[in-house]
Amino acid sequence: MKIVRLKGRARVVDRGDVVSELLERPGATDDLFDVLAAAAVAATEGRRFVMLGFAAGGVIAPLRAMGFLHPVTAVDTSDAGLALFRELAGGWAGQVELHKEDARSWMARSRARPDVVLEDISIPARGGHVKPQITFTELPRLIRRRLAPGGVAVTNLLPPEGRTWRSALHAVRAPHRRAVVITGEEWENRVVVAADSLPPAPELSRSIRDLLARIDSNQGDQIEVRTLR
Repeated sequence: MKIVRLKGRARVVDRGDVVSELLERPGATDDLFDVLAAAAVAATEGRRFVMLGFAAGGVIAPLRAMGFLHPVTAVDTSDAGLALFRELAGGWAGQVELHKEDARSWMARSRARPDVVLEDISIPARGGHVKPQITFTELPRLIRRRLAPGGVAVTNLLPPEGRTWRSALHAVRAPHRRAVVITGEEWENRVVVAADSLPPAPELSRSIRDLLARIDSNQGDQIEVRTLR
């Protein structure tokens, strides 16, 4: 893992992939992290937020800038990025608690009933990072069971390895009644927002874009939000 120090921020790069973007204050990263934060905030008014996969907490700066000031619970098998997160964000990040544990084990034993679960898990692979197979099999169903009534799952999908995009999207969407997928001009990932009930895609798109505009993120003009059947 390589840390690239820039003015006002630090970028965490692993195997050529930017796995986190940390800022010295709440604000826009001008990257996918802004979209993940906006999708979570726009889709629910709930306060209980769980992150599966923390890296170094790149989503926290846009999340706080958007006005989500509630506690965040993070779960990751590694705490390698925690010291950097505390260094740059410790003064403004609010309550962020990291559990060093496997996501499946934590979700299975936890009594938490989160309003939002942001699933951003990846593992190193040749040439970059991929999603582990559990994120397409057991974990989506487990997340659905643990969500509070009205809760939302937000999943960051990397380009799939060994399966098609259609198969990957269906796997994380299947446990839920409604879903949208967000694509961007600058990144290959797909962001899936899934729940039993969601606003129509055009309405959710406007809410996400409004949140991105509020923090002056450049991502608002570069995304597309569509219903995922």
